[in-house]
Amino acid sequence: MFRPFALDRDIRRLDGALAVVGGALALTTILFWLMPELSGRIVAPLVDVAINVAATLVGGAVSILAWVRWRETGGVGALYESGAFVVLTVTNAVLLGLVLVGRGDLFGLNPGEPGAASAYLWTSARLMAGALLVSGAVRGLQRTTPPNRPLAIALGPTIGLLIVVLAVLGGTMRQGPEGLPSAPLDTPAVAVLQIVAFGLYLAASLLFRRLYLRERLPSHAFLAVGLVVAAFSQLHFAMNPVVATGVVTSGDVLRLMFTAILFLGIQAELQADLVALRRANAELRRLRDVDAASAGIAERSRLAREIHDGLAQDLWYAKLKQGRVVQAPELEDATRTTSKEVLSALDAALADARQAVMALRVDPTASGSSLAEVLHTYVDDFADRFGIRAEFLVEGDVPRLSARTEAEVLRIVQEALNNVRRHADATLVRVNLDCTEGGLRATVGDNGKGFDAASRPPDRYGLRGMAERAELIGAELEIQSRPADGTRVVLQIPLPEGVA
Repeated sequence: MFRPFALDRDIRRLDGALAVVGGALALTTILFWLMPELSGRIVAPLVDVAINVAATLVGGAVSILAWVRWRETGGVGALYESGAFVVLTVTNAVLLGLVLVGRGDLFGLNPGEPGAASAYLWTSARLMAGALLVSGAVRGLQRTTPPNRPLAIALGPTIGLLIVVLAVLGGTMRQGPEGLPSAPLDTPAVAVLQIVAFGLYLAASLLFRRLYLRERLPSHAFLAVGLVVAAFSQLHFAMNPVVATGVVTSGDVLRLMFTAILFLGIQAELQADLVALRRANAELRRLRDVDAASAGIAERSRLAREIHDGLAQDLWYAKLKQGRVVQAPELEDATRTTSKEVLSALDAALADARQAVMALRVDPTASGSSLAEVLHTYVDDFADRFGIRAEFLVEGDVPRLSARTEAEVLRIVQEALNNVRRHADATLVRVNLDCTEGGLRATVGDNGKGFDAASRPPDRYGLRGMAERAELIGAELEIQSRPADGTRVVLQIPLPEGVA
């Protein structure tokens, strides 16, 4: 169901988050630029490793989820998103692996004398990822056709980057154990590259905001906010360009914040998928009940036709012939009495057959009427057919139930009225339908002769059938009766969640 107010609220919340995060980071960046001593470096090896491990694991998870989304939905933007995070994840993994094996000096990761290779590798990876995210968002908004070689997009930039890394490492190992020479990183070229990356991530943030407005994926909203953080981390890196073992800068802190936002986005997307799965399962259950009810309706209609065209017609023909036999003048008194008894039995059997046809053909799901309307029609017909005063009363608003539940409630009430006609010798029967705190309650009560409910015989198949029907829909059936005091059949139906 379309909910414009809920959508507007989500959009306002996303725009508010973008404005707050962007404004706060802009002020912080200006403050660090005006006061460089605030954006210094601290040596914290464990924190540095933790940031890189978190970035690697979360980036890998995002790339996998985006790839799965591409495979399931064919969304081109998800393919490019997967490729972008593969680049970032592999770059993190390479630098982290060099540190963990103790060979960070081979790639300029020595904190005492940081080199240029690691910084340029990281900058190149950020530029590739930003370009892929912008391209993917644009293609997603344009709904372009899927590429012929998706693996080339998902893995191509990363493979190219790894080739460069291996080439640099090979050259470094030939130079000797001292590794790469240090190089100045606070140059205009480095600053320009970071500003380009800043622009790419801001553009990607705005594009993913537009994707969220159209596709309503929670991960797009979180990614839009996270990309603002990633954009400002590039500016912080331009002010403090260093990538070295154990050294933590303000850019690393922003990178950790970006990782945390991505993690929250993963959680939000998984939760949304779980909610969608539950709704799909509920819809499948509803369709299953509808299919079962439709099959039951078709079968009851077939039985009604067979009874009407076969048994009822035969009984009517037998009744007609027996009526002529009763009128024969040559019959003896004893034979005439027996013939009248047979005629009465045939008349009762014909009435039962007609009642069975009526019961089989009445169904709330087939007519589109509510349960109360169908019961009212059936009770009125019962009174007209059998000359028993019947009253129907509804208290409160009766909610719609599942097709199967309404059908079973109708059958139970029909069987209770049949028992009144056959066994109760009643002159009045009341059918009540009302909502209680425990759910929906249907009551059939008569003023007949009653019976001992505690010692009713086990061969009362009508009562057993009602109990079995009640059990199928999770309802409770209670028979209240005493000799010479009438009978009350009380059916308590629980309401499903969300129905009041």
